[in-house]
Amino acid sequence: MNLPTSVAERVKTTIQVDEKTRKELFRVVSELEREKGRRVTFDEAIMALIERERAKESARAKFHSLYGTLGPDAKAWSELRRLRRAERDRLERVVEATR
Repeated sequence: MNLPTSVAERVKTTIQVDEKTRKELFRVVSELEREKGRRVTFDEAIMALIERERAKESARAKFHSLYGTLGPDAKAWSELRRLRRAERDRLERVVEATR
């Protein structure tokens, strides 16, 4: 059934979740309320979780496009980690020097 968008957006439904899931969702709602400084609905919390997952998938795809050529080469990944550590240490020294 294809409803006009305005009608389809107003259609509400009920879902059943386990008690553990409800408690976790309530925690997400509480976190969002602290962040936003206002009341947040369960619907908003679910959409926030969906958006976070999509963002993670997008980041994963971006990472894979940048580093996917390393494949399962343990030596290459080890070298990449070593270089990242060295760069992080260098940046920390720069920050310390500017204080």
